[in-house]
Amino acid sequence: MIDSSTKYDHLFSHLLPNAVGDVKIFSKEDDYLIEQDYEAITDNELGVWMRLYEKLVEPLNRYASKEYLDGIDALGLSAYEWPNFSQLSPRIRDASGWEVTPVAGFLDEWLFFELNAERKFPVTDIVRQSERLEEKYAGRAIANTDEYTPEPDIFHDIRGHAPFLMNRAFGDFLADVGKLGHQILVDERNLGPELVAHNLKRLQNFAWWSYEFGIMKKQPESENWRTDANDMDHELYGSGIISGYDEVMNVVACSRGESDSSALLPFDMEEVVMTRFDYSDIQDRYYIIDSMESLYADFYDNQRLFFFEG
Repeated sequence: MIDSSTKYDHLFSHLLPNAVGDVKIFSKEDDYLIEQDYEAITDNELGVWMRLYEKLVEPLNRYASKEYLDGIDALGLSAYEWPNFSQLSPRIRDASGWEVTPVAGFLDEWLFFELNAERKFPVTDIVRQSERLEEKYAGRAIANTDEYTPEPDIFHDIRGHAPFLMNRAFGDFLADVGKLGHQILVDERNLGPELVAHNLKRLQNFAWWSYEFGIMKKQPESENWRTDANDMDHELYGSGIISGYDEVMNVVACSRGESDSSALLPFDMEEVVMTRFDYSDIQDRYYIIDSMESLYADFYDNQRLFFFEG
């Protein structure tokens, strides 16, 4: 896991430790691929899924982007049914060429970007607030609440990310982010480990402030996907926001001018790639894109930013 400091860290702003604590990180040397045991899901696990899902139905219908709302309809997700990976993968594959790949937990950068480059999205089968997560981390102190756990869970992976994989343009973009991450890691330019780590952090910053915690100017056409009109000036496309009720409502309050707890900033590619982030709390800022097309253009037009040479 590339998380330790390098001599180039001083170039970043908003420098934070980004520690994931006692979370198990899986690498290629580990047995990271799993099979989903769908029949083993407990009533408690389904109850957690239902509670989290239902709480977000109204705010996401009102504030999520059309790409998300269209994707969740096409994917056929439900509050009352535990996600079945063997059913979801063919739907996603037909839509964008992606598939969901069940994994044992948090993957290191090599695995994550390599899988993404192959249009395989890693998903876990454990949900927060469940017995299985408690058993996995018995004797270790990790956060495990409705709003946050440092290990991605099935709710974040499926409720947050999977609907976007039903969109071909987004799927192409995400695969190219994966290919870029893999290109940085294999270091064909012979930049050396410190610059590889630094450039990978730049890509992580971009991912964090865009498809994990990004917001977008309100798009008039998105209203066609809603039953309730969006009453703020922005809409949500970052999966880290979408899968957390408190994060959603924080954006809403800031967008409406009811709170100044988080800054709403224009998306500037050079600023974004140089701004670190915090895994463990409500974000103190969000970057606003003009549209999904503008995000894609910023990514493809600024590849040089990910190959800093010192």
